[in-house]
Formats: sequence, structure tokens, C-alpha cells
Amino acid sequence: MDKTAPTLELRDIHLPLDPGYWPLAPGWWILIVLAIIVLYLLFKKINKVRQIRHLNNLMQQELLAIRESFDQHKNKHQLAVDISTLLNRFVIHVLKDNNASSLTGDSWIAYLNDRIQGDVFDDFNKELTQAQYQKDIDYDVPRLFATVKNYFPKAIKSIKKYNKLSRGIPDA
Repeated sequence: MDKTAPTLELRDIHLPLDPGYWPLAPGWWILIVLAIIVLYLLFKKINKVRQIRHLNNLMQQELLAIRESFDQHKNKHQLAVDISTLLNRFVIHVLKDNNASSLTGDSWIAYLNDRIQGDVFDDFNKELTQAQYQKDIDYDVPRLFATVKNYFPKAIKSIKKYNKLSRGIPDA
């Protein structure tokens, strides 16, 4: 009888690999994705505010240049032409509405008022529609400047909302 123990075929012990650098549970991945989405939306909002401020600053600088020019020449006829031209350029280049530039008279004033859903230009109908065609006209210059100055930021903020309404998308 053989007194030797049966030999078992044992394999070497292999240790598992070290865990990765940063093993995260699924909940952490969800939290990271949500944080990235929130940061993206915040970035978009900040850029939109910057763009609004930039456009408003450009328009305010143009208005200031018109005011400085008026302070030198004191010609209300020329001032009416300059402000009408500025509003027209604003509508074409900032509000991106080429069709509105062909409006005249009451329809032009209604369009300007409609952009901010108010009636701020009703008092300046004659100044913005007829003064540029009349040599001798009298109107309240500081009030007109204040109205135009306050109009720009409101109209810029309404761009997205107005575009939705003009395409028939209901406001949420």
C-alpha cells in the first residue's frame, strides 16, 4: 500500500486588480451629469445677459453721440432725422426685422410700441413720423431722449418673446 498523499493540482493564488483611480457609484455619475447640465444652462444665461448688455451699451453710445451732436447744432429737425434713423437701424440690425423698416406713420409707431407692449411712443408720433420732413418743429427733446434711452433695453429683452409670438408659438 502506498502511503503517499494524493497530489492535488492547485493553481497559484491571483489577487484581484486594484480598483480604478476613482470608482464612482451610479448616483455620483448622475450628480455629475446634472451639475454639468446646470453649469451649461447657467453659462447660456450669463452669455444672454452679456449680449443684452452689449447691445444696449452700443445703442446707448449711439444715442449719446446723437445727443452730443444735437448739443452742438441745436437743430430739432436734424435730431428727428437722427433718432428716426437710429430706431430704424436698431430694428433692422438688432431686432432683425427687415419688414418693419418699410413702415411709416402710425404703423411705425404701433410697431415700436408693440415690441415692448406699451405705448411709450404715442406721445412722439409727430416727432418720429413727420418732424424729419418739416424744417420748423418744436418738441420736448429731453423727454424724447429719455423715451428712446429706456426703449432700447426693453426691446432687446423682448426679442425672443416677440419672435415666438410672431411665429405663433404660445408663451409658456
